[in-house]
Amino acid sequence: MRSLVLRCAAVLLIAGCGAAVSSTVTPGTNLERFRSYSFFTPPYRQGQAESPAEQEVKSAIRNDLAQKGIVEAAPGQQPDFLIAYHARKQQKLDVTSAGYGWWGWGGADVYQYTEGTLIVDFIDPATKTVFWRGTASQVINNQYSPNLAKLDKAVSKLMSQYPAPMTAGVARPTM
Repeated sequence: MRSLVLRCAAVLLIAGCGAAVSSTVTPGTNLERFRSYSFFTPPYRQGQAESPAEQEVKSAIRNDLAQKGIVEAAPGQQPDFLIAYHARKQQKLDVTSAGYGWWGWGGADVYQYTEGTLIVDFIDPATKTVFWRGTASQVINNQYSPNLAKLDKAVSKLMSQYPAPMTAGVARPTM
C-alpha cells in the first residue's frame, strides 16, 4: 500500500510541475531584425497531413509570437526567419526510497514514465543558422493521444522565453 502511495505522489509531483523549459539565443544576434516568420517543413513531410498535436504547436507559437509583434509571412513573401520544431519521447525511471523499516532497508520503488521534449529552432534563412532554440520537457500521460491543453500551456511557457523584439510603439526598458 505504501508503495502505491509513493508512486502516486511521484506521478503527481512530476505532473504538477508543468513543463521544464529552457532557451538559448546565439550571442550577438540582433533579434529586432526578425519580425516575420514561416514554418519550415522538411521535404519528406511536405504534402502530409498534420496531427492535432502539430496543429496545436503551430497555433500556440503563432499566438505567442503575435503577442510579441512578430507576424507570419504571407504566402510568397520572404520571411525574416524560419521556425522548425520536432518532438521526441524518452522512457525515464524515477526511483524513490521506501525508507527504513523495522528490519533495516525498506527497499525502493521504481516508476517508469514517458517524457516528451519539444524542440523549437528559429533559423536565419540567410545564414542557415539557428539563432534561438527553446526546449520544453514534460511527462506525457498518453503518448498516442496527447492532452492538447497541456501541450498548449507547455508551448506558451516555452515561447515566453523568447525575448520580444523592440518594435515601434513598444517602450524600451530603461536601466
